[in-house]
Amino acid sequence: MKIDKEKIEKAIKLFLEGIGEDPDREGLKDTPKRISKMWEEFKSHEEFNMTVFEDVGNYNEMIVVRDIQFYSVCEHHLLPFFGKAHVAYIPNKKICGLSKLVRVVNKFAYRPQVQERLTAQIAEFLEKELQPKGVAVVLEAEHLCYSSDTEILTNNGWKYFKDLNFEDKVAQVNPDTLEISFTKPLNYIKYPFKGMMINFKSKSVDLLVSPDHKMLYSTEWVFYKSKNKRWLSKKAYEIKDIPKIIIPQAGKMVGTELEYIELEEEYDRVIYGNTLTKTKKKVKIKADTFIKFLGIYLSEGSYYIEDKKHYKVKIVQKENTNSSKEIEKVLKELPFNYNILKRKNGTIEYVINSETLTKYVEKFGKSEDKYIPKFIYSLSERQKKLFLDYFRLGNGYLKPDGKTYHFVSKSKKLIDGIQALYTTIGISSTVYKQKYKNGKTYYRLETRKDKKGNNKYYSMVREVKDVPYNDYIYSVTVPEGYLLVRRNNKIAISGNCMSMRGVKNPSSYTVTSKLTGVFMENPKTREEFLNLINSK
Repeated sequence: MKIDKEKIEKAIKLFLEGIGEDPDREGLKDTPKRISKMWEEFKSHEEFNMTVFEDVGNYNEMIVVRDIQFYSVCEHHLLPFFGKAHVAYIPNKKICGLSKLVRVVNKFAYRPQVQERLTAQIAEFLEKELQPKGVAVVLEAEHLCYSSDTEILTNNGWKYFKDLNFEDKVAQVNPDTLEISFTKPLNYIKYPFKGMMINFKSKSVDLLVSPDHKMLYSTEWVFYKSKNKRWLSKKAYEIKDIPKIIIPQAGKMVGTELEYIELEEEYDRVIYGNTLTKTKKKVKIKADTFIKFLGIYLSEGSYYIEDKKHYKVKIVQKENTNSSKEIEKVLKELPFNYNILKRKNGTIEYVINSETLTKYVEKFGKSEDKYIPKFIYSLSERQKKLFLDYFRLGNGYLKPDGKTYHFVSKSKKLIDGIQALYTTIGISSTVYKQKYKNGKTYYRLETRKDKKGNNKYYSMVREVKDVPYNDYIYSVTVPEGYLLVRRNNKIAISGNCMSMRGVKNPSSYTVTSKLTGVFMENPKTREEFLNLINSK
């Protein structure tokens, strides 16, 4: 059937308008034509001449073509899925050219599909055309792998996969160096999954993934004994029985050293007593000083605006403490006037009288809504640590063990941001939700160190179990192949999954209806086929 390119182009234009895009802008104006052309090419693969050679004598050995690359579109959401197909048959007086097996895969892949049907259609077509002694078809396709309650780190904070939008960049991780960078995903995938998932769990990790999920891990011996520490990669079901699995939780992100921060200040320009216009100028502040101030403000500060005339930034701290002395040093370096108010309860209040500074901090919310400015995440490691050190002056302390830091805040966004910052400087941490006696909810973060006092960037998992699951699962595709994710406020570095349909776990030789004839009936034939497609 010939496709209607005009209808496709009209539909795509309406779709773009429906999601709030301008279909006439430079990057999109040719998109409807591109998509209609793509589907025209897709449909062209459906018809081809299936050349069959008969009277091939007594040849009855297995014919296998493996690693056939295929691309298709999920019919539920019109999102791409892709992977490899392995096709085998045992002749019964008829054979076809090997290239025709590739054409058969493409014939059924290039249309809206689901992978189970695609596998069956390939097998059924070969059964009909060749009438062989048996057919075996296995598809390995990139699909989804994370539970619906898993979050991913983006340049706009932690987000559930289902809440990602096309403007978000996600945190990808290089498996060799654990270097973290932000990138726009190549694909967004959502898919219903009913079956058993695997839960990797410890006090600081809680990862729920599909059995064929690609895991980044190490063993106890490799991690602690090997001279060249390295991370390994296998599917989740292949490592579930290893007694002690080590999972990475933090890496390093290359950032930028800032020398100065500029704030925009607005004032009335007056000539001869008449107000003529509003004028803006830049207030230049040393970056280190301003980063210190932001750490202090977000942990202990507040702002106050009255009648659009009085603008104040306030910071409260106990008097005559190391923290109060350090805060005063920072305020003296800022280009703003401030007053000191001493209270009877032994606290001291620093009041900065500045419209410019007040308007700047206003956007970062109050109390339960505070969050970290976006530019902090792109700073160098040194300046990130500077921010965290001064945040800790007001809202953190070193625990009695002398190793780990502890933070408490009413703002979930703020604690989430602190956790993200630690993760990008190679330090793992865990966030806990707690209710205090006053009924209010607080969020507590703890960093993690080993027995020697070194910062931890990994966690050892001792508990692995199968968990029944019936919901959507999610993933995105990124160039590096590994993602920085979080479930129940516990972070892990992990990858995309590889889903094999048509045969279950290859080592168990359990088959489905995608195998026919002698492949179904004869265990030795089945074993030979599985060994061939799994040998590299």
